[in-house]
Amino acid sequence: MARDEVIGTTVSGRPIEAIVFSPPRYAKPRPPAIVFGAIHGDEPATRLQAERLIEELLDRPPGRETWIIPVVNVDGLLGGSKNNARDVDLNRNFAAANWAATYQGGYCPGATPESEPETQALASLIDRSGAERLIALHATFRVMNWDGRGQALAEEMARLAGYPAAGDIGYPTPGSFGSKYGLDRGLEVVTVEVPYLEVDERAWTDTRTALRWALDLPS
Repeated sequence: MARDEVIGTTVSGRPIEAIVFSPPRYAKPRPPAIVFGAIHGDEPATRLQAERLIEELLDRPPGRETWIIPVVNVDGLLGGSKNNARDVDLNRNFAAANWAATYQGGYCPGATPESEPETQALASLIDRSGAERLIALHATFRVMNWDGRGQALAEEMARLAGYPAAGDIGYPTPGSFGSKYGLDRGLEVVTVEVPYLEVDERAWTDTRTALRWALDLPS
């Protein structure tokens, strides 16, 4: 069973839409999962991944409660901008221990941690759903990156996708989603990085098996 839910609104008042899937009644109890795309508005390939995953799950429900948010940064996606409508990089706006007010160009973290409504919407959903498996869809690298206790999951997803796996993306990420939920809270966080900025079916075909496996099989 699936239902639509609006989890919040953007700076410009646009709805942030999610679909939540309930597992079959016979499924083994497992913590919920959240998959989200386009937290950076200039990564539309991640929206395609999420939408294709929704199509798959409508035909065959996942083995756990699963929330899929195709686009977190709706304003940015519509405007072709990485950042949101206040020019904040949402992946530097989370209330992580390493959040910093100083930043390099293009990585504005916002006035305060979780100052942005898009970040607040995602954080609120994680808190109320009790999700422990958190999968962020990003571009432009080609790697399964983990934080917290996500290493085993990332390594198996990498094997299924033919991607490398890594616990370090190669540069600091203060105030990032992985920092808050992986490093600080110790949840199972995997960032799926595809090497396609534009809408490209390969972003989905590369990662389809890995994403399905993550939602169905492991505990």
